[in-house]
Amino acid sequence: MAPALSRMTTKRNFTVTRRGGLFAALLLIGSAASAEPVGSVGDANGTLLARAASGSIKVLVVGSTVERGDTLFTREGTYALVKLSDQSSVSLGPETELSVATYSFHEAAEDPKDSAALKLARGQVRISSGILGARHPNSFTLSAGATTVDIGRSTFIAEFVESRAMAIIGAHATGIYRNVSWHLAQGPVIPGNNSGLQPGLYVQVLDGMVHLTNSGGTQSFSAGQFGFTPSFQQPPIILPHNPGLQFNPPPSFSSTTGGTQNGNGGGKPAAVDCVVR
Repeated sequence: MAPALSRMTTKRNFTVTRRGGLFAALLLIGSAASAEPVGSVGDANGTLLARAASGSIKVLVVGSTVERGDTLFTREGTYALVKLSDQSSVSLGPETELSVATYSFHEAAEDPKDSAALKLARGQVRISSGILGARHPNSFTLSAGATTVDIGRSTFIAEFVESRAMAIIGAHATGIYRNVSWHLAQGPVIPGNNSGLQPGLYVQVLDGMVHLTNSGGTQSFSAGQFGFTPSFQQPPIILPHNPGLQFNPPPSFSSTTGGTQNGNGGGKPAAVDCVVR
């Protein structure tokens, strides 16, 4: 009798454990399915991809939601506009990789924990801050390489040019693009000449002020100024003129970059995302 009782107890425990595992899995699936979006796609003139934290990849269209943890990718010639919940707007240029590392925003009441952190792995973005940028220092940041941009209340353009080694590692890691065009100079290049842009982070401030910080130091840039930092060891510097930054989205973007939540690229209906797992 004792061995039989032991087998029954073991079987019962196994059943409970299995049910508990299934219940936990259902909870995880439910939490993933109910993930709160941080914004939506307001406009796009080409292919915009998003890789979720789970690893699944989906094609985004106008009206598609963007979630915390998503990494956005644009292809050659593609511009895309993302409207965030706090009325910030983020436009991506061609061949850009941008991640929503963290995002927390409560519109009803100001929460000191509310913040947003974006990560630019390559390419260029145009950011116009909304409510988060006006709340407190470092509440809205953009990182690129070893440099962090405190966005504050501003509108600016940032371009991050990878070194050749970083670009090769990034290409193997993502595996999303078949063809990647590197915007690299051959040998040392002075920012602003006709040979191209050397690796590093460039900024152009259109309105307000931003602060760039790395281990080399901190530098502030105000409206009309251009900035550059080549590495984590050298502090950001002010450039005397435009080093060659160009950000030219389609004319339709001009009507959807204002910090409102109703821009949807001319009234296009939201469509179902195509998910690749």
